Amino acid sequence: MPHPDFNPPGEPPKLTGRRSTITGLFFTSLTPYVEPTEAEVDKALEILGMHRGACVCAYCGDKKSEWDHFRAVVKDRTPTGYITEIANLVPACGKCNQSRGNKDWKSWMLGPARHSPT
Repeated sequence: MPHPDFNPPGEPPKLTGRRSTITGLFFTSLTPYVEPTEAEVDKALEILGMHRGACVCAYCGDKKSEWDHFRAVVKDRTPTGYITEIANLVPACGKCNQSRGNKDWKSWMLGPARHSPT
């Protein structure tokens, strides 16, 4: 049974999605995905000050709807070397994940983006 709070970034984004590019889709589809154990998800939540059943957006504290790549897998049409694994994922709400895109988390959080939690 999968962890109740973990819904990983699923299939590669559709080309019609937010600012997707063919290059980005290509690299994302080739990037490894490492399925975490329930214990690894629990540990990640603990590190973030959360626990099972109380998983919220790591950026703004709203209800979590998805998991965000903390470090972008593809940036400027080039693979970054980061992959989809629990060490590179944080719970996020759709608003924050969409607003952040592949920007550096700290620059985005402290910057002027419309939905940044500054």
